Amino acid sequence: MRELITETQEIKSVKRSEFLYAAVMQIAVSAVTFICSRAVVDFTYMPFGIAFVAGCSKLYIYAAAIGAFAGYFIPAAGSMGFRYIAALLLVLAIRVLISKKEKFSQNPIVLGLIALLSDTVTLIFTVTGNSMQISEMLAESILCGVGAFFICKAFFAFKNITRGLSAEELACFLAVMGIIVMGLGKFSLFGVSIGNTTGLLLILIASKYGGVYAGAVSGITVAFGSLLSGNFEGGIIFCFSGLMAGVFSSYGKYAQSLSLAACCVLAAVDGSYGENSYVLSIQSIIAIVVFLILPRSIGIYLGKIFSMCPKVSTPYSLKKAVTLRLNLASDALCDVSKTVEQVSDKLSKINKPDFQKTVNSIESKACYGCKLRIHCWETKNAQTVDAILKMTDAVKSGENEPENFSGEEFLSRCIRLRNMGSTVLGAYKEYALKTAAQNRIEEVRSVVSDQFAGISEMLKDLSSDLENGEKFDNATAITAASALKNLNIHASECSAVIDKYGRMSLDIRVPKSDGTVLNKMQIMKCLSVACEREFDIPVITLVGNENYIGITEHPVFKVNLGIGQFAASGGEMCGDAYSCFYDGKGHFILILSDGMGTGGRAAVDGAMASGLMSRLLKAGFGYDCSLRILNSSMVFKSTDESLATVDIASIDLFTGQTEFYKAGAAPSIVRRSGRTGKAESTSLPIGIIKDVAFDKAGIRLKDGDILLLMSDGATACGTDWIREETEHFEGEDAKDLAEHIAECARRRRDDNHEDDVTVIAAILERLP
Repeated sequence: MRELITETQEIKSVKRSEFLYAAVMQIAVSAVTFICSRAVVDFTYMPFGIAFVAGCSKLYIYAAAIGAFAGYFIPAAGSMGFRYIAALLLVLAIRVLISKKEKFSQNPIVLGLIALLSDTVTLIFTVTGNSMQISEMLAESILCGVGAFFICKAFFAFKNITRGLSAEELACFLAVMGIIVMGLGKFSLFGVSIGNTTGLLLILIASKYGGVYAGAVSGITVAFGSLLSGNFEGGIIFCFSGLMAGVFSSYGKYAQSLSLAACCVLAAVDGSYGENSYVLSIQSIIAIVVFLILPRSIGIYLGKIFSMCPKVSTPYSLKKAVTLRLNLASDALCDVSKTVEQVSDKLSKINKPDFQKTVNSIESKACYGCKLRIHCWETKNAQTVDAILKMTDAVKSGENEPENFSGEEFLSRCIRLRNMGSTVLGAYKEYALKTAAQNRIEEVRSVVSDQFAGISEMLKDLSSDLENGEKFDNATAITAASALKNLNIHASECSAVIDKYGRMSLDIRVPKSDGTVLNKMQIMKCLSVACEREFDIPVITLVGNENYIGITEHPVFKVNLGIGQFAASGGEMCGDAYSCFYDGKGHFILILSDGMGTGGRAAVDGAMASGLMSRLLKAGFGYDCSLRILNSSMVFKSTDESLATVDIASIDLFTGQTEFYKAGAAPSIVRRSGRTGKAESTSLPIGIIKDVAFDKAGIRLKDGDILLLMSDGATACGTDWIREETEHFEGEDAKDLAEHIAECARRRRDDNHEDDVTVIAAILERLP
């Protein structure tokens, strides 16, 4: 019951505040319309009260009509108040008639025509003057229509003030402010014009929060109003003051104030403001003092009004073009790979070493001019070739005099035995070199083809990630920029990117300003509330005259990492290499590679495998295509056998999901909810064969769970004892566990064989 009463009270409080806001807005619109109706053009005409009623939102039309009626009932100039009242009633009647037709009642062009025609109709029935007066009144009607257009656009813009205004919306809003300044021109206090003072204050505020553009436009609108009122000297001063205040806006409010004061002083010294130069000085001083003492809370609200809407990323057409080019490049490289393989096959058939040609070469060199040549190569051809084969086998065995192994029959028959032996020896060496070269060429061609295919896959992955993996959320970008205005931070550009995992990152550009304070904690809290996501502390970088704010979502977990490692036989170089890093997309990646053997060569293989794989993954390439590139690189690295294992664990810091990628790697141990399990691999290490693939597995880890990646030196005595040690581990530091397992593995080795030992321990911890 108490909860129901409390809820009812809250509802009443909300309704009361909404009613109070609505009442204040109605009164404010009525007062503004009254002021606008007092704006006098050329000391005679007052079209802007009608324009305001014609252009205002239908929600405030009656409040605006009351304000305009009050302003025209006692006209500020001339004796045409009742003509304006007639035009006002005509506008009001037309607006009521079309109020239910949204297509017309909210169209600024239609509302401008209504104001123009209403003023013109009343002119037709009331004008009795000369042609000059008629032309001036027609000009008044045009001003009335244009004013209604700007006022309608300004009301639409007012709805978007919290997110910022576009250049067009800001121009319309400032144009209406210029009309209000004109209306205030008829009010003065102790000889000081309230309108002129307000105009100067408007220029300072617009320049401060809207930059050069807002400063220049505010100066033009105030100057135009001054010119319409007949104050030509003041119009020039206002225009120049707006430009100068806007130019100096990036240097702070004091520089702006000095620039405006300098303009007014120059006008006073030059005498261009006439006998009232001292009044201009007083007006500028009052405007500057009010501007400087404005409270921060009011400044933040004014910043929301005058700051322009930040630019947001709209890269869809560019993204489409880039993905298309990437796909074309991927297809082209794939075609190149196939072409290389086809050409390689044809060339291998053409250039393949032929042993029969070698035999023919032996005959032509060793038997040239011999009397028994026909007998040996025609009558005894089979026996002669058999003898050459026996000599070839002897050469293979390392004999330098192969003729001694040609057989009794050939030994008794051949009269050039020594010459035959040396020729076979040379011919075989040449044949062996050609065969080795051909094998190496085919191997290189295979590697090149594989590299092209791997790069093709990389480009395809990049295209897929670019097209589907990242999406720009422009609505959230505008929301974020609007929220930052509450901290007096006005972004010039903002982008919100959602990656393929659904995580958001914001990149915000903020012009450097003396009055802007970038508090990281405040920015984080503000954006977290506005975007309804938990963000991490932002990174703020100053580049030139702009601050770049980068902020990403706050992960759920962090990794407590520990490494334990021993080189075989106490050596300085370890054949195991590892790399651990955060990929910037919510994943912590562990890489362990074990080079074949021990010592320097194993260290080179392990370091190459670990380093190249980490670089490819950091660049955003997928696991499979990165493995293909790495494997072909290992195959091509040396003519000798060169291989290494690859063991990868990728931990999602938002969900705890952990993916294993193993190529010939030792088993991994996982302790989940207090119990241990094992992830094993049956795949081959890299560098042995052309086609190699990962064994893959996955598991979801939770707070406090443990993961161990190990080289085969740690698992040489099995994994049961490692599981037991991990299961009973009660510490909190992963480094203690890793070093303990590595030390125990080194001590347990009992097969008189030394090997490198590396243990990577990762404990998942929930962030506060």
